[in-house]
Amino acid sequence: MFADFDPLDLKPGQMVSDWRIVRRIGRGGYAVVYEVEKDCQRFALKLACQTERSLDPKQTDARARREAACLQQLNHRHIIRMLGQGRWPGALSGFHYIVLEFVDGYTLARWVERTHPTPHEVVVLFLKLFDALEHMHARGVFHRDLSLRNIMVAKDGEPVIIDFGAADYATAEELTDGPLPPGTPRNRSPEAQGFWEANRLKASARYAFKATDDIFALGANLYDVLTDPTPEHSEGRPVLNSMLITPPTPHRATQGRVPVELSAYAMTLISRDLEVRPATAKDARRLLADLARVEGTDWHEFPFHPASALLPREPAEEEPVSVEAREADAAPVPHAAGVAAQGNPRRAGMRPVFVAPLVLSVFAALVAVSLLHRPAQPPASNTLAEKPTSRPAQLASPRPTQKEASPSVKLPDDSTTLTNGAPNPPQVQKANRRRLLSKAERCALLVASVAWFQAGCPGVQTRPAPETCPDGAIKAMEELDWEVGTYGPFILLDVTKGSDEESREQPLTVWKDGPVTGALIDPEGKAPAGMRVDGHLWTTGDRIYGRYLRAHLPGGRTVPICLELVDGSTDLGLPKQKGSKPGHTVGDKASSTLAAERWR
Repeated sequence: MFADFDPLDLKPGQMVSDWRIVRRIGRGGYAVVYEVEKDCQRFALKLACQTERSLDPKQTDARARREAACLQQLNHRHIIRMLGQGRWPGALSGFHYIVLEFVDGYTLARWVERTHPTPHEVVVLFLKLFDALEHMHARGVFHRDLSLRNIMVAKDGEPVIIDFGAADYATAEELTDGPLPPGTPRNRSPEAQGFWEANRLKASARYAFKATDDIFALGANLYDVLTDPTPEHSEGRPVLNSMLITPPTPHRATQGRVPVELSAYAMTLISRDLEVRPATAKDARRLLADLARVEGTDWHEFPFHPASALLPREPAEEEPVSVEAREADAAPVPHAAGVAAQGNPRRAGMRPVFVAPLVLSVFAALVAVSLLHRPAQPPASNTLAEKPTSRPAQLASPRPTQKEASPSVKLPDDSTTLTNGAPNPPQVQKANRRRLLSKAERCALLVASVAWFQAGCPGVQTRPAPETCPDGAIKAMEELDWEVGTYGPFILLDVTKGSDEESREQPLTVWKDGPVTGALIDPEGKAPAGMRVDGHLWTTGDRIYGRYLRAHLPGGRTVPICLELVDGSTDLGLPKQKGSKPGHTVGDKASSTLAAERWR
């Protein structure tokens, strides 16, 4: 009856009932998903049919019906909405399909790679996910496959839980043909994994899935978001559901860039002790809501994954973490930007170069303290607590907005933080800044700030230091037919600043320090126009400096590269344009590059 078409490969323009096929989005465990349109609007259509990933092809239709039944019970802004269902091409015996809202955005993994979120932004995002999970569980629905690929972040910054193909509800018939339901093995709870190991040879054994299993899975996603800058591509990550090995905490894994409180929270979600793991999504959300109210630059200003972490990493050998090491994570953490520098092995060889500037900074700080320390005034340490920093440029793609991130309950000025009982540092600093500084104080602060810049402190680095290119970059560029040592591709510095056409009409924009995702404007060698390249900009010095570290090849593969921004005369960096001022650097949107043999 259906021999005249292939449901796995419907072509653009073909019709499924009233929906016109635009393109195929992907394949799931029992279905293929298409982008479709109707009345000039986009939707997703999930067509139930046997695929090469189908683990139980006889249950394909039953799974589609159960997914539809689950979605019919849910109505939450952070859960995918079902808009209709039917059968095609026959109304009685055709393939079952469901029509869903179309989420224009990125998987959670890709969102991390694109936006380099701060701890606070991750907290806001997961607050919404736990709110959706609470709604789901209150209606007796378990997702059972909460993974990085099944959580989308729309371009407006809103997360959406998708793909209920493995979901279950309280009165549903049993469809599982093994001890465990379909799902992502990495995100299975320790108790589910233990059940599997004990019963995998027992055909009649069935694991009783619980709310704590979904909580563990969402906690595993949070752990990967916090510890892995490229979660979409990484291999060799630590096992999370072992009863024997405890993975390193996010605070430890990122060398202090993830705040201790958020690190500890993530570890409670994946604890193998059910007395420690939150019993309900509501409990998990309540704990996270407290963290959303924490102030401080290490929460709100600094991404916890530095740009250098975009480079492919060698898989680390998994080792158990001792109790002593885990307890050490509870120690106070230094400023996030400082910790990031300590954790970068490429900076190790640079330390002798900065001995003299560091001595100068110490001397300047002592001068500042001597001028500022007056009996009737607050200690100078509070005045100098805020060091000059430069936040990476915000991408136009999905980050929670400031309005969304603002807590609904504001803490009083004298409230304490969650950890040490001391007054909130930002509130103390605000009080200290209310008085006017004398000329001597301003001079001392200026001297200290100059010394801080000269010390090469991360976040205010005026230009990157010379160093070798990433391993494999030279070979990769040669394979792309880029002649090393000469001009490389002409690129848009950051695709979030507009297209090539827009850059010709408005060639200038405002730049700030931070990660960028550029694109080739024209083909270069074997690299097509539009190929994405990941890099980092430095804007606080005399010019705009940029390095691009990684290229996304057609087909999904990524390779290291070594491109530097150069102007028309191959001088390193780009000139700042008229209108530039501190914190507001004006420069070109597009630039030539040099396929470098080493960073200059």
